[in-house]
Amino acid sequence: MTFSESGPVPSVSVVVPLFNEAEGLPLFHAELTNVLSSLSGRCTWKIIYVVDPSPDGTTEVVRQLADQDSRISGVFLLRRAGHQLSLLAGMRASDADAVITMDGDLQHPPELIPEILRLYETGVDVVQTVRVSTDGQGSIARGLSRGFYGLINRLSDVKMVAGGADYHLLSRRVVDILCNEIVERDVFMRGLIPWLGLPTATIEFTARQRVAGESKYSIRRSLSLATSGIVSFSKLPLHLGIGLGLVVCVLAILTAVGAVVARLVGNDIPAGWATLIVVLTLLSGVQLLCLGLIGMYLSVIFDEAKKRPQILVAETVGTTHRNGGPANEWPARLATPDGDVPDRQ
Repeated sequence: MTFSESGPVPSVSVVVPLFNEAEGLPLFHAELTNVLSSLSGRCTWKIIYVVDPSPDGTTEVVRQLADQDSRISGVFLLRRAGHQLSLLAGMRASDADAVITMDGDLQHPPELIPEILRLYETGVDVVQTVRVSTDGQGSIARGLSRGFYGLINRLSDVKMVAGGADYHLLSRRVVDILCNEIVERDVFMRGLIPWLGLPTATIEFTARQRVAGESKYSIRRSLSLATSGIVSFSKLPLHLGIGLGLVVCVLAILTAVGAVVARLVGNDIPAGWATLIVVLTLLSGVQLLCLGLIGMYLSVIFDEAKKRPQILVAETVGTTHRNGGPANEWPARLATPDGDVPDRQ
C-alpha cells in the first residue's frame, strides 16, 4: 500500500481501547486529530474508540466526540473484556486498508504516526513500535519487562521484540486474519502478530507519562497478561514436571545408594525426622507445582471449550463495520422493551 496523492486514497482506522479515561481523553483526542489532519491527501482516517464499561463517564465523552465529528466512532462493550479483546473489537469495527492500534493515555505518542505510515509504504504488513524507555518508569518495572520478554522468548517458538507495545500498524491482510481466523478467547496480541510471520518493520519510541489517571495494568493484571502469553505460546511448562520428576528420582536413588554404602562399611544411618520431613516437603512442592502448571492450561482449555463469545458489543455510535466474529457478538442481543438492539449508528 502506498500513501500518495495519486490514485485511490487509502484509508486508515485508529483503534483506541479505553477504560476509565474520561479525564485525559479530550487532550488525547485533540492531539491525535491534529496529527491525523496533517495527513490530508495521503490517506483518509477514522478513529474508533472501544470502551470497556467505565464508571467515570468515558462513554459520555466518546458520544460527544462522535456527535461532533462523523469520522469518530464508538464501540461500547456489554461487559468487561480487557485490553486485548478491546483491540480485537475495534479491528472488527473497521473496514479500512490499515489499522493502527494505540492506547488513549498519550503514552503512545501520536506524532509517530506519519513515520509509521512511511514504513508501511515499504510493503510490510506490520509496523511494530518498540518502547525503549518510559518517562518516570522505575528500574524495577524496566527489569520485570525485560525479564518477561526474555522468559517468553526462551519458552516459546514465537520471538517477540523486547519492549514491543500494543502500538501497531496492521495491514488489511493481518486484520482479516485476526478477525476471521483467530477464534481463541485468551487473546495475546503481542504474541499473535509475530506468530503470523508476516513482513514486519520496527520503530522505537520513548513512552511518555500518562496524561491523566493511573495505569490500568496493576501488578496482578501484568502478571495475568504475562501468564496468558506464556500459556498461549509455550508448552514447555507442561514438560517441566518430567524434568523435576527425573531430578527427584535421581536424588532418591543417590540417597538410597548412600544409605546402602554406609551400612556396608559399618556406619550407622543417621536417624531422625528432619531428613524425612525435608524429602516429603520437596516431593509435595514438586507435585503442587506440576499440578498448578497443569491447572493453568486446563483453565484455558475450559474457557475455550465453553465457546462463549470473545466480546459482547452493547452499542455502537458513528459508522462501524462488522468484520468477522459471530453475529451474536455485534451488537449483543439485549432484552429491551421493544425488542430492538440498542444501536445508534
